[in-house]
Amino acid sequence: MNGELFSFKRDISDIGPSVLFDILGFPITNSTLFILLITLGLVVFSVLVFRNKSLVPGKAQAFFEIVYEAIHNQIKTITGNDYHTKRVFPIIAAIFLFVGVSNYLGLVPGLSSITLDGQSLFRTATADFNTTFGLAFGALVVLHLVSIKDFGILGYIGKYIPVNQIKEDLKKGVLSPIYVFVTILIACLDIVGEFAKAISVSLRLFGNMYAGDVLTTILISIFAFILPSFWVAFGLLGALIQTIVFGSLITVFYMQAAGPEPGTEGK
Repeated sequence: MNGELFSFKRDISDIGPSVLFDILGFPITNSTLFILLITLGLVVFSVLVFRNKSLVPGKAQAFFEIVYEAIHNQIKTITGNDYHTKRVFPIIAAIFLFVGVSNYLGLVPGLSSITLDGQSLFRTATADFNTTFGLAFGALVVLHLVSIKDFGILGYIGKYIPVNQIKEDLKKGVLSPIYVFVTILIACLDIVGEFAKAISVSLRLFGNMYAGDVLTTILISIFAFILPSFWVAFGLLGALIQTIVFGSLITVFYMQAAGPEPGTEGK
């Protein structure tokens, strides 16, 4: 057994996660362990808060209520009404909490530097593209299911394959093939754009968090603890901004996919 079995180090993180071990052929990476750590922490915190909740909140309950109100107000600012806010709040709030906790937990000194047998035991979940893409893709799948529920199968398909518009284009005489081609081309771009949403928002979050990890490691290695302290303070603000941006973009995508509030269709 060598002396590197369990130690602290400051190596720059690889762009991809490290596989620590397998369970039934499924690889468990250091970002996966980080996700499990976040999940366990949120579950324990929630149990403690709700088990001891009261009309006169303690510090933990007051903090939770502040976070709840902040997320609720941010979502309502984008949706513009209580119906869509209540409808989308559970999934967006879960995304806000997970991304926020991951971003801030990744700033804890030494946590991502713990190694097991020469490999980092924990990696900031949002600094792993697999995690950010999984979040974005899963959220968009749910939003498309919402769109199908609101508009029906034919209405949903009609959003991407404009059959009625193609019928109108066919009536435009000699130039009808050109109009039909342009309509189909725009429809294809819209479909590609739906896939691009998941890639763009996940790359945005991953790129910012991974770059932050790398720059923090470099600054600590070069300037010891003076300049990095200012960078960590900046990282706290950056982590909050990335959390808000990611959750807000998913909310915007929901508003683009969802139908109007019941009873307001004709308004």
